[in-house]
Amino acid sequence: MPGNEWPADSIEAGISQCVAACDALVKVSEDCADACLALEGNGEVTACFLADLDCIEVSITTTRVLSWHTRNDGPTAVAILEACREACRVSITACEQMKVLHPSWQTCTMACRRLSDSCTRLLDLLAKGHG
Repeated sequence: MPGNEWPADSIEAGISQCVAACDALVKVSEDCADACLALEGNGEVTACFLADLDCIEVSITTTRVLSWHTRNDGPTAVAILEACREACRVSITACEQMKVLHPSWQTCTMACRRLSDSCTRLLDLLAKGHG
């Protein structure tokens, strides 16, 4: 779905941006989780790895839920967008802790923030009923 076809504040544009952010996050989080596996295990590594896996799964589910409904403003869409934001928040926290412990750590924080912001914008649009 090209974002240029809809007004910037339309639900369809918000869905398109959110799906793109989900897709980007999946790739970056897979790389981050893979990097976790290369480190000696401790609580921070495990927390980061599991947060990455959660983000991947929630992002994939978010994409599916947003893609297969004619109307994407129902309670399921709202719940998955909220869950997606929470998974991003947890992943950001875990990755930032890894960055403190391992200064060269390449985090997925930027992708998480982008997705969280996309979810927030779409939730705002859904609440306002722009479509």
